[in-house]
Amino acid sequence: MPRVARKKSEKAMYHVMSRSISEVDLFQCEEDKAYYIALLKRYKEKYHCKIYSYILMDNHVHIFINPCGADISSFMLCLNTAYVTYFNKKYKRHGHLFQGRFASTIVDNDTYSLKLSAYIHNNAKDLPGYKGKEESYRYSSYGIYTGYREDSDGIIDTDFILKLFSQEKNRAQEKYKAFVKSMTDTGIVKDVDENIVKAYT
Repeated sequence: MPRVARKKSEKAMYHVMSRSISEVDLFQCEEDKAYYIALLKRYKEKYHCKIYSYILMDNHVHIFINPCGADISSFMLCLNTAYVTYFNKKYKRHGHLFQGRFASTIVDNDTYSLKLSAYIHNNAKDLPGYKGKEESYRYSSYGIYTGYREDSDGIIDTDFILKLFSQEKNRAQEKYKAFVKSMTDTGIVKDVDENIVKAYT
């Protein structure tokens, strides 16, 4: 069965997800996650993109990105190829690491942007020890949004999302945190999950 053509737009924002093959975790240790984030910064700067949110799980990655006119496929090809090169060299392996091409869905309105951001940041609840403490997970942008930590990696643009809540930063952070928690409690993020699953099949 032929692959469905990827939907693209020069003005679009995207939710992208990359997943590892079933028998290998994408990240074996914190050093691997730190390296991926360094690559994310490198290619964000190279392509002049805006990253609104991200999370690194053991076997997959979610990124909410505005390519700002750059080709999303070129961006992800560079990012994932560089990581595979690092991973295979470090672990003395060869061959595929990612499960096919990355999945992507177009984000075309503020409502979907908010739900997507909450969905990405809520992923940490599935990690041991992070349920109810999602903002403390280092390899997610959530703590940057809430003021829990600084954006020491210089990757995240929080203004787009936070200013949908308030022009005053502290107030926006409080409201955003409450919003993310409410999305966990209600399960409204289900349709975001379904959209990315459809993009992967």
